[in-house]
Amino acid sequence: MKKIIVPVDFSKTANNAAVFAGNLANFYNADVWLYHSYELPVSIGEFTYPLFDVAEMQVAAMHELEMLAENTQQHIRSNVVFNLKAEMGLIVDGLASFCEAIKPDLVIMGLTGKDALTKLVVGSNTIKAIHEIKYPILVIPPMAEFIPVRKIGFACDYKQVKETTPLSLLKKIVTDFNAELHILNIDFENRNFSPEEVHESFLLDDMLEGMKANYHSIEAEDISTGINWFADKEKLDWVVVVPKKHTLVQKIFSRSQSNQLIYHTHVPVLCIHQ
Repeated sequence: MKKIIVPVDFSKTANNAAVFAGNLANFYNADVWLYHSYELPVSIGEFTYPLFDVAEMQVAAMHELEMLAENTQQHIRSNVVFNLKAEMGLIVDGLASFCEAIKPDLVIMGLTGKDALTKLVVGSNTIKAIHEIKYPILVIPPMAEFIPVRKIGFACDYKQVKETTPLSLLKKIVTDFNAELHILNIDFENRNFSPEEVHESFLLDDMLEGMKANYHSIEAEDISTGINWFADKEKLDWVVVVPKKHTLVQKIFSRSQSNQLIYHTHVPVLCIHQ
């Protein structure tokens, strides 16, 4: 990996994600881009006018990014190149355009918020970013720290594995870290079991030949609970998922889930597109 983008809003968890990214960049000898987007505040009343000058906000945003880069460097063992980008606009739209401009190897997003309203907004932005930005996104739970990755879980529903498994990148991550790979399939009372699943599981095993993957069938009523239970039990360092429309990612990040994986575990979730 050579380029890592970290969207930041200067919150505690976003700053923590920047430190996580810096340590990961140190491992991969990559550069980090700290990215901040802001919207222009306006007054509410009969006459609407800007409360702040755009140029002033840009200067202020760049100053905050410079301070964040300086503070982040203090938490990293060796020097990492931090590039800074601030612009006015909506976070997901701006991030998507910026990704297309510099084509990062990875986007690292910190997840902010303890109260229900903040979780709703941030969770919505996270899902939107994962589906609209076609680059790998690593979502960092609050307070998660970068440690050498020894165990990686890959959540798989055994559906169209040849077409949907990001094989090359998955192999690269496992190989780079010399990590164990654990394939996780969550089901409850065989509701999703079919002969096709068995065939797909054997096909995946052939695709992962030489990686000595471990396969696990986990009994749980919802995906978040099953992954979270296994992650704690086996002490997984990362969980990898493939975003599929209206399926796995929504179930993991959806605000309707009482046991949202990302809010109830220390494990980063890596979303890789098929």
